[in-house]
Amino acid sequence: MKKNIYIYPLSSRDEKLGLFNPYIDDLIKSLSEKFHFINLNKPSRKGILDIVKYLPKLNYIHFNWIEKLPGNKLGSLQTILLFMLIPVFKMMGIKIIWTMHNKLSHSGQDDKKTMALFQLMLKNANLILTHSTAGIYYGEELLPGVKDKIIYLPHPIKDRRLKNKTEVKYDVLIWGTISPYKGIDQFLQFLVDENLQEKFRILIVGKASDENYFEKLKKFQNKVIEIRNEFINNDELARMISESKSVLFTYSKASILSSGVLMDSLGFGANIIGPDVGAFTDLSNENIIHTFKSFEDAIKIIEEVSQQPDLKDQSKLDLFLEENSWPAFGQKFSLEIQQLD
Repeated sequence: MKKNIYIYPLSSRDEKLGLFNPYIDDLIKSLSEKFHFINLNKPSRKGILDIVKYLPKLNYIHFNWIEKLPGNKLGSLQTILLFMLIPVFKMMGIKIIWTMHNKLSHSGQDDKKTMALFQLMLKNANLILTHSTAGIYYGEELLPGVKDKIIYLPHPIKDRRLKNKTEVKYDVLIWGTISPYKGIDQFLQFLVDENLQEKFRILIVGKASDENYFEKLKKFQNKVIEIRNEFINNDELARMISESKSVLFTYSKASILSSGVLMDSLGFGANIIGPDVGAFTDLSNENIIHTFKSFEDAIKIIEEVSQQPDLKDQSKLDLFLEENSWPAFGQKFSLEIQQLD
C-alpha cells in the first residue's frame, strides 16, 4: 500500500499567464509509482492551514520554496502557523521532507523570516534535498552537522533536443520569466558601458513579472538587441534555442542554488553560459556548460561560442540526460524517502 505525501505548494495551474512552473507536476509524476499524493488536484487556497485537514492520514510532508511563505497572502500569520505545526508533525510521526531550491528569497524581502524558516527546516526536516552541491555546504554553514541528512540529486531534466538544426539568428538568447533578480539590466548596462551594445545579436524573451522593470529593459533595445514581453511555449523555445549560438544566464550570485530554466535549456541542447555558482558550477565541472566569474569573462565565452557553436562534449550531455531524467530521479528520490521509515 502506498504511503501518503502532502506536497507544498500546490497552486492552480494557468499556463496562459506564462508564469507556470511545471516542477511540482513533474515531481508528483516521478514519485507516484511509490507514493500517494493526498492533495493531488486539490490546490490550496488556505496556504499552510490546508495541511491540517490531512494530518491524520499523512506519512510525509514535502515542502518546496518555503522561503516564499512570508511574501504570500497573510504570510506572517502563515509563517507563525508553520512554526506551531512543526512540533505537531513530529509528535504524530509525520516525516518532513524539504527541497532547498535557493539560498534566500529571490525578492530579497523578509530575510529575517526567511532565515528563520531555513533554520526551522534544517533542524526539523528528516530529509533535505538540494539540486546543487553548494546547497550541502550552505546548509552546513547555517547549521553545523546538518549535512548528514542533506542529499544532492541534480535537477531532473527532459531530453527535448531538436533533430534538425535551424539557421542561426542570434548570438545570445536570454529566456524565462523576466524579473529584477536575474540581473538582465546589469548585463545590458555593462554592454553599454563597454561600448559593446551592438556587438552581439541578442534576443531577450519571457513574461515580465514587473512591468516597470520591463520598461527599464526596453530602453536598451537597438538594431541588434530585441526584448519581448511574452510567454513562449516549448515548441517556440526549442526553435529559439536552435536559432541561438548560446543561452546566457545573468543571475546574481546571492540566491541561486539550482535553476529549472538552466535544466530546460540543457534539455533543448543549448550552449549554456552562466555564473560560476550552484548547479552551474556542478555542470561546468562535468564540462557540460560554460561558467563565468564576471561579465568580462562572459563576453569572452560568448565570442568563443559564437565562433565554435558545438564546444560541449555531446557524449557527456547524452549520458547526463539519461542519468538525470525525471523517471531516474524519481527512483533515486523514492529510495531516499523510503529509508526514512
